[in-house]
Amino acid sequence: MHKTTSKNLSERLLKYGAMSAAVMGVAEASGQIVYTDIADQVLNVGDQYELDFTGSDNAFTINNPDGLAGGNAAIVFPSSGGAFVGITAYGFQYPALMVSGQEIGSAQGYTSTGVRGDLNYYGCAYSNSQWCGNVEDGYLGVSFQFSGNTHYGWVRLDTDVNGTNVITVKDFAYNSTPNESLEAGQTLGLEDFEQRRIEHSFNIQTKVLTIDAVAPLQAATVYNVLGQEAMRTTINDVYSEMNLSSLQAGMYIVKIDGENASKTIKLLIK
Repeated sequence: MHKTTSKNLSERLLKYGAMSAAVMGVAEASGQIVYTDIADQVLNVGDQYELDFTGSDNAFTINNPDGLAGGNAAIVFPSSGGAFVGITAYGFQYPALMVSGQEIGSAQGYTSTGVRGDLNYYGCAYSNSQWCGNVEDGYLGVSFQFSGNTHYGWVRLDTDVNGTNVITVKDFAYNSTPNESLEAGQTLGLEDFEQRRIEHSFNIQTKVLTIDAVAPLQAATVYNVLGQEAMRTTINDVYSEMNLSSLQAGMYIVKIDGENASKTIKLLIK
Protein backbone atom coordinates (compact mmCIF):
# COMPACT_ATOMS: atom_id res chain seq x y z
CA MET A 1 0.00 0.00 0.00
CA HIS A 2 1.43 3.36 -1.02
CA LYS A 3 1.38 5.97 1.73
CA THR A 4 2.68 9.53 1.84
CA THR A 5 1.04 10.54 5.13
CA SER A 6 2.71 10.84 8.54
CA LYS A 7 3.82 7.54 10.04
CA ASN A 8 5.73 6.61 13.20
CA LEU A 9 8.91 4.73 12.41
CA SER A 10 10.96 2.50 14.70
CA GLU A 11 14.60 3.53 14.62
CA ARG A 12 17.30 0.91 14.81
CA LEU A 13 18.12 -0.70 18.14
CA LEU A 14 21.13 1.02 19.64
CA LYS A 15 23.43 -1.02 21.85
CA TYR A 16 26.10 0.35 24.17
CA GLY A 17 27.87 -2.29 26.30
CA ALA A 18 25.32 -4.33 28.22
CA MET A 19 22.53 -1.83 27.65
CA SER A 20 20.01 -1.85 24.83
CA ALA A 21 18.03 1.33 24.30
CA ALA A 22 15.12 1.23 21.86
CA VAL A 23 14.72 4.67 20.35
CA MET A 24 11.45 5.63 18.64
CA GLY A 25 11.63 8.44 16.08
CA VAL A 26 8.94 10.23 14.09
CA ALA A 27 9.25 10.51 10.33
CA GLU A 28 6.96 12.26 7.89
CA ALA A 29 6.65 11.78 4.15
CA SER A 30 6.69 15.47 3.32
CA GLY A 31 9.04 18.01 1.84
CA GLN A 32 11.18 16.59 -0.95
CA ILE A 33 11.27 12.95 0.11
CA VAL A 34 8.25 10.70 -0.44
CA TYR A 35 8.76 7.66 1.78
CA THR A 36 6.66 4.48 1.51
CA ASP A 37 6.65 2.07 4.42
CA ILE A 38 5.22 -1.36 3.66
CA ALA A 39 4.72 -4.57 5.56
CA ASP A 40 7.80 -6.64 4.71
CA GLN A 41 7.15 -8.42 1.41
CA VAL A 42 8.77 -11.86 1.71
CA LEU A 43 9.39 -13.37 -1.71
CA ASN A 44 9.94 -17.11 -1.83
CA VAL A 45 11.20 -18.75 -5.01
CA GLY A 46 8.65 -18.08 -7.74
CA ASP A 47 7.33 -14.85 -6.17
CA GLN A 48 7.66 -11.27 -7.34
CA TYR A 49 6.69 -7.84 -6.00
CA GLU A 50 5.89 -4.73 -8.02
CA LEU A 51 6.40 -1.35 -6.38
CA ASP A 52 5.39 2.03 -7.75
CA PHE A 53 7.13 5.16 -6.48
CA THR A 54 4.53 7.68 -7.64
CA GLY A 55 1.35 5.70 -8.27
CA SER A 56 1.71 6.57 -11.94
CA ASP A 57 3.16 3.40 -13.49
CA ASN A 58 6.74 4.07 -12.35
CA ALA A 59 7.00 0.38 -11.58
CA PHE A 60 10.02 -1.64 -10.50
CA THR A 61 9.58 -5.39 -10.16
CA ILE A 62 11.59 -7.45 -7.66
CA ASN A 63 11.62 -11.03 -8.90
CA ASN A 64 12.71 -14.26 -7.21
CA PRO A 65 12.32 -16.52 -10.26
CA ASP A 66 11.99 -20.29 -10.30
CA GLY A 67 13.45 -22.73 -12.80
CA LEU A 68 16.52 -20.85 -14.00
CA ALA A 69 19.37 -23.02 -15.19
CA GLY A 70 22.46 -22.93 -13.01
CA GLY A 71 20.87 -21.76 -9.75
CA ASN A 72 18.50 -19.27 -8.22
CA ALA A 73 18.58 -15.53 -8.75
CA ALA A 74 17.44 -12.11 -7.65
CA ILE A 75 16.31 -10.07 -10.64
CA VAL A 76 14.89 -6.54 -10.89
CA PHE A 77 12.94 -5.03 -13.77
CA PRO A 78 12.65 -1.24 -14.24
CA SER A 79 9.86 0.66 -15.92
CA SER A 80 10.54 1.83 -19.47
CA GLY A 81 12.25 4.97 -18.18
CA GLY A 82 13.93 3.39 -15.15
CA ALA A 83 17.51 2.33 -14.42
CA PHE A 84 19.64 1.26 -11.47
CA VAL A 85 22.81 2.60 -9.91
CA GLY A 86 25.30 0.06 -11.21
CA ILE A 87 27.25 -1.03 -14.25
CA THR A 88 26.90 -2.71 -17.62
CA ALA A 89 29.38 -5.53 -18.23
CA TYR A 90 29.47 -7.96 -21.17
CA GLY A 91 25.95 -6.92 -22.13
CA PHE A 92 24.45 -7.60 -18.68
CA GLN A 93 23.18 -5.08 -16.14
CA TYR A 94 24.48 -5.29 -12.56
CA PRO A 95 22.80 -3.04 -9.94
CA ALA A 96 25.15 -1.90 -7.18
CA LEU A 97 24.74 -3.03 -3.58
CA MET A 98 24.46 0.31 -1.77
CA VAL A 99 24.61 1.06 1.94
CA SER A 100 22.77 3.62 4.03
CA GLY A 101 24.03 7.16 3.41
CA GLN A 102 25.39 6.65 -0.11
CA GLU A 103 24.33 9.31 -2.60
CA ILE A 104 21.91 8.46 -5.39
CA GLY A 105 21.87 11.11 -8.11
CA SER A 106 23.29 12.28 -11.41
CA ALA A 107 26.90 11.68 -10.31
CA GLN A 108 26.44 7.91 -10.16
CA GLY A 109 26.74 5.42 -13.01
CA TYR A 110 23.57 3.61 -14.08
CA THR A 111 22.53 0.46 -15.87
CA SER A 112 20.86 0.67 -19.29
CA THR A 113 17.44 2.34 -19.13
CA GLY A 114 14.51 -0.06 -19.16
CA VAL A 115 16.71 -3.18 -19.06
CA ARG A 116 16.56 -6.00 -16.51
CA GLY A 117 19.13 -5.90 -13.71
CA ASP A 118 20.73 -9.04 -12.23
CA LEU A 119 21.30 -8.61 -8.50
CA ASN A 120 22.56 -12.12 -7.90
CA TYR A 121 22.22 -14.19 -11.06
CA TYR A 122 23.05 -17.92 -11.08
CA GLY A 123 24.03 -17.73 -7.41
CA CYS A 124 26.79 -15.15 -8.01
CA ALA A 125 28.46 -17.19 -10.72
CA TYR A 126 29.21 -13.88 -12.43
CA SER A 127 31.82 -11.71 -10.75
CA ASN A 128 29.92 -8.47 -11.32
CA SER A 129 26.97 -9.59 -9.18
CA GLN A 130 27.34 -7.45 -6.06
CA TRP A 131 24.38 -8.82 -4.08
CA CYS A 132 26.19 -12.00 -3.06
CA GLY A 133 25.67 -14.14 0.01
CA ASN A 134 23.34 -13.10 2.81
CA VAL A 135 22.60 -9.38 2.31
CA GLU A 136 20.70 -7.56 5.04
CA ASP A 137 19.44 -3.98 4.57
CA GLY A 138 20.99 -3.50 1.16
CA TYR A 139 19.88 -0.53 -0.92
CA LEU A 140 18.98 -0.54 -4.60
CA GLY A 141 19.50 2.91 -6.10
CA VAL A 142 17.14 3.86 -8.93
CA SER A 143 16.34 6.60 -11.39
CA PHE A 144 13.06 6.96 -13.26
CA GLN A 145 11.04 9.38 -15.39
CA PHE A 146 7.96 11.09 -13.99
CA SER A 147 6.06 13.84 -15.87
CA GLY A 148 9.01 14.19 -18.21
CA ASN A 149 11.55 14.68 -15.39
CA THR A 150 14.23 12.47 -13.84
CA HIS A 151 13.79 11.42 -10.20
CA TYR A 152 16.04 9.39 -7.91
CA GLY A 153 15.07 6.89 -5.24
CA TRP A 154 15.98 3.79 -3.27
CA VAL A 155 14.56 0.37 -2.35
CA ARG A 156 15.68 -1.52 0.78
CA LEU A 157 16.08 -5.29 0.39
CA ASP A 158 17.33 -8.43 2.06
CA THR A 159 18.54 -11.24 -0.22
CA ASP A 160 19.83 -14.71 0.53
CA VAL A 161 20.20 -16.39 -2.84
CA ASN A 162 21.50 -19.98 -2.56
CA GLY A 163 20.93 -19.78 1.20
CA THR A 164 17.28 -19.62 2.20
CA ASN A 165 16.59 -18.25 -1.31
CA VAL A 166 14.27 -15.65 0.23
CA ILE A 167 14.13 -12.00 -0.86
CA THR A 168 12.48 -9.41 1.41
CA VAL A 169 11.34 -5.98 0.21
CA LYS A 170 11.17 -3.61 3.19
CA ASP A 171 10.49 -0.01 2.10
CA PHE A 172 11.32 2.60 -0.54
CA ALA A 173 11.50 6.35 -1.14
CA TYR A 174 12.19 8.92 -3.84
CA ASN A 175 13.02 12.61 -4.12
CA SER A 176 9.97 14.44 -5.46
CA THR A 177 12.13 17.34 -6.66
CA PRO A 178 13.30 16.58 -10.21
CA ASN A 179 17.03 15.98 -10.76
CA GLU A 180 17.85 16.27 -7.04
CA SER A 181 19.74 13.47 -5.33
CA LEU A 182 19.00 11.74 -2.05
CA GLU A 183 20.85 9.34 0.22
CA ALA A 184 20.13 5.64 0.47
CA GLY A 185 17.86 5.23 3.47
CA GLN A 186 16.86 8.91 3.60
CA THR A 187 13.22 9.38 4.63
CA LEU A 188 13.08 13.11 5.39
CA GLY A 189 13.58 16.27 3.36
CA LEU A 190 16.00 19.00 4.41
CA GLU A 191 13.28 21.06 6.13
CA ASP A 192 12.11 18.02 8.08
CA PHE A 193 15.66 17.26 9.24
CA GLU A 194 16.08 20.83 10.47
CA GLN A 195 12.84 20.76 12.46
CA ARG A 196 14.02 17.58 14.20
CA ARG A 197 17.49 18.84 15.03
CA ILE A 198 18.68 18.18 18.60
CA GLU A 199 22.23 19.24 19.51
CA HIS A 200 24.17 18.68 22.69
CA SER A 201 27.51 19.35 24.39
CA PHE A 202 28.99 17.93 27.57
CA ASN A 203 31.46 19.70 29.86
CA ILE A 204 33.70 17.00 31.31
CA GLN A 205 34.91 19.21 34.17
CA THR A 206 31.55 20.54 35.39
CA LYS A 207 29.61 17.44 34.26
CA VAL A 208 26.90 19.63 32.77
CA LEU A 209 25.04 18.37 29.70
CA THR A 210 23.69 21.18 27.50
CA ILE A 211 20.80 20.37 25.16
CA ASP A 212 19.62 22.67 22.38
CA ALA A 213 16.85 21.97 19.85
CA VAL A 214 14.70 23.68 17.24
CA ALA A 215 11.39 22.32 18.55
CA PRO A 216 10.45 22.11 22.28
CA LEU A 217 12.01 19.33 24.31
CA GLN A 218 10.10 17.12 26.73
CA ALA A 219 12.52 15.08 28.85
CA ALA A 220 16.03 13.67 29.20
CA THR A 221 16.60 10.28 30.83
CA VAL A 222 19.97 8.89 31.90
CA TYR A 223 20.58 5.12 32.00
CA ASN A 224 23.54 3.18 33.36
CA VAL A 225 25.17 0.32 31.43
CA LEU A 226 22.69 -2.15 32.95
CA GLY A 227 19.80 -0.25 31.43
CA GLN A 228 18.64 1.13 34.80
CA GLU A 229 17.31 4.67 35.02
CA ALA A 230 19.83 6.82 36.91
CA MET A 231 18.33 10.28 36.45
CA ARG A 232 15.48 11.98 34.64
CA THR A 233 14.52 15.61 34.09
CA THR A 234 11.42 17.15 32.53
CA ILE A 235 12.04 19.86 29.93
CA ASN A 236 9.51 22.38 28.63
CA ASP A 237 11.78 24.47 26.46
CA VAL A 238 14.13 24.26 23.46
CA TYR A 239 17.16 24.62 25.74
CA SER A 240 18.21 22.82 28.92
CA GLU A 241 21.26 22.28 31.13
CA MET A 242 21.41 19.01 33.04
CA ASN A 243 23.88 18.63 35.93
CA LEU A 244 25.17 15.05 36.11
CA SER A 245 27.70 15.59 38.90
CA SER A 246 25.73 13.36 41.30
CA LEU A 247 26.35 10.31 39.12
CA GLN A 248 29.21 7.92 39.81
CA ALA A 249 32.03 7.58 37.31
CA GLY A 250 31.18 5.32 34.41
CA MET A 251 29.49 5.02 31.04
CA TYR A 252 25.92 6.29 30.62
CA ILE A 253 23.29 6.57 27.92
CA VAL A 254 21.12 9.69 27.73
CA LYS A 255 17.85 9.56 25.81
CA ILE A 256 16.55 13.02 24.87
CA ASP A 257 12.89 13.27 23.86
CA GLY A 258 11.31 16.18 22.02
CA GLU A 259 7.91 16.88 20.55
CA ASN A 260 8.84 15.48 17.15
CA ALA A 261 12.23 13.82 17.59
CA SER A 262 14.41 11.73 19.89
CA LYS A 263 18.15 11.43 20.26
CA THR A 264 20.31 8.96 22.18
CA ILE A 265 23.87 9.85 23.19
CA LYS A 266 26.67 8.08 25.03
CA LEU A 267 28.52 9.86 27.84
CA LEU A 268 31.58 8.93 29.87
CA ILE A 269 31.64 10.47 33.33
CA LYS A 270 35.02 10.48 35.09
